[in-house]
Parts: sequence; C-alpha cells; structure tokens
Amino acid sequence: MKFPHRTSTIAAGLLVCLVVGCNSRSAVDQILTPTHMDFGDLFVQESVIQLDDSVLLGLRWYLEVNSKDELLVLDTQSQGVHLFSPDGILVWTKVITDCFPGTSFNFNAYASFLNESHIAVLVDKGAIVLGQNGECIQTITDEDLATNTWALCSYRDTMFAMPRDVRDSTFIRAYSSDFTLIDQFPLPAPKFQRRASVMLMNTGSNMRCFNDDVWWAYSESFDAIPRLSTAGLTQFMPDFFVERTRDYPDFPLVDQSNFREVTEMIGKAEAEATSMVGMFALDNETRMVVYNSIDSSDEDLGHGAVIANHSDRFPAVSTRFEKTPEAVGSGKLYFVNDLGDEPTEEILNPSIVRYRFIPPSDE
Repeated sequence: MKFPHRTSTIAAGLLVCLVVGCNSRSAVDQILTPTHMDFGDLFVQESVIQLDDSVLLGLRWYLEVNSKDELLVLDTQSQGVHLFSPDGILVWTKVITDCFPGTSFNFNAYASFLNESHIAVLVDKGAIVLGQNGECIQTITDEDLATNTWALCSYRDTMFAMPRDVRDSTFIRAYSSDFTLIDQFPLPAPKFQRRASVMLMNTGSNMRCFNDDVWWAYSESFDAIPRLSTAGLTQFMPDFFVERTRDYPDFPLVDQSNFREVTEMIGKAEAEATSMVGMFALDNETRMVVYNSIDSSDEDLGHGAVIANHSDRFPAVSTRFEKTPEAVGSGKLYFVNDLGDEPTEEILNPSIVRYRFIPPSDE
C-alpha cells in the first residue's frame, strides 16, 4: 500500500513570489560536513506495531507521535482522529464533525501535539483542539489557518504556523493559546521561486519547535535554521547533497492535456539535485533533516538524513536508508510497511516498524 500524502505535492500553476524582509534569518557562521555512519550503527529496531484492526484505516492517512510513544492517526477517508497506544491498541476515536459540524479534512490532513494533553487538528474551515481523552476542547474558524498552514507546533505556550504557499508576503504566524494571531515573523523568499510554488515538503515537516527556538526550512534547503537570529550558527551539509543550480522553466497551467509532459519535466529537474523531504524533531533538542534524490548506486539507499544536536551533546552525523520515515519523535523513527509485501486475504492495517536512536559518541 502506498501513501500519497507522504510524497511531494505538485500544484496546478505557479504563484508569484516577492522578496520579503529577512530580519529573522540567522547569521550562518560555518557549514560543516557531518560524519557519515551506517543506519544500523545509529538506530536499533525496537518493535513492530500492528495497529488495532477494530478501526480499519483508508488508503490515505497521516501519522504523528508524542513523547509517550502514542500514535495519532488522521484518516481522511473516515474523517476520523484515532489515538493508539505505543503497542497499537486503539485508545479513542473522534470524528471531526462531532466537534465541528460541516467540516472535513483538507488534502493536507495534519495534526500536532501542542502539549501532553492537547492536540490541534487542521480542518478545511480552521482547526479543532482535542483533549487527552479525545474530547472537543475548542473550535477555531480561520480560513488562513485552514488553507495556508503546512506545519504547526508549540513553543513556550505559543503556537507557530508555517505557511503552505509562497506568496507576496511570507511569514511564520504566531498564535496565543486560544489561536488569536499575535505576531508574524518574516521569511526570506526561496531562491528557486517557481519550484517552491509547486514542490513542497511533506505536510508538517518544514517547521518544528525545539527547546531553543522554532526552526524552519524550504525544500531547496540543505539544513534548517532557527526563527530568531543566532550568532555563530553552524549548519550541516552531507557529502551526498547535490545543490540545485536552476529554477523550473516556465510551463502553462497543468491540465489533462499536458499533465504528463509537465510532470516529466518536473521529474527530470528533481533528478538533477537533492531535495529536503522534511525536517523533524528527533527529540526536543535534536533535528533530523531528511533528503531524497540522492545519487547512489544502491537504489535501496535513495534517502538520507543529517542528525544534529542543538546542545552539542554528540557530533552531527549523516546516514542513508530506504525510505522516508512516516513519523519521528521521542528519539524514534516510524516506518510503515507496504501491505503489498505481506500476502494475506485478511483486511489489515499496515504494520509500523519503530527504531530507537543511539546517539554517536565523540570517539
């Protein structure tokens, strides 16, 4: 079973982008190449999780995890929010229309754990906030929050939203605990503006909140940067990263007549450089940047990652693996197995393989 929500999104058409203020961009002091290590030296398989089949998931769903290793699943087919225990047992289910009548999931169904007891779920009219037992806490009607948010996270009791689109003004938006807009932080325009309007990272993975700040990235980036200026910032570029040198050429609005031609053109352009799939919080002070389109003789190692600790508790490292993790959190990676590789006549949810991170030493 394939999960199209985890692939890069191609939009029909281009958006015009103007350069905006860059006051919040950090000053990069140095760019280093991380030490490369095998995946098996950094991660150990901890368990294989079979999600409770009392709730059968559709073909397209989104996975998020919290610090308790609980698994939150958004199922766009059933319009349901499901919380599973770390072992895959169903804890509770909430249909989003029970909290917000008349709403539905956007094509970019997305949720974020705001703290240990609250979950924000984006819907097509705004957002809903659920409690730790799935109860409806709050309903927010906000068109911009609903349609122009690609990531959401909580930092020091403030919610931050990363925009989906590159528009005439691009900002990280800051909200109070009741989702009242209280501030905006300008972002620099992407270098490759036409590409940025059609090629996005996975939902929720271009911004994350850590102990030190809110960090963000574009898909053309080689590393993420914090929201606020930081002196002496070190970024890491792996040796397998191939920098992009040109933007997409002009092409018309996509329709049925030219869809194949345009997608082939985009695919060719993507094969020429490395793309950031997403930036994840491996834990509260460790970012994990995942890439694809890696030039490798081994087709099973077409993805890669850089892992860097913000407190320098261990040296930054890079590694390669087969596919993008479905979720990252609390020091663990979660990969979803393809049901097509598991011959059975039963209708089952896919299994999830959980790996635990082993921090490298300085030796």
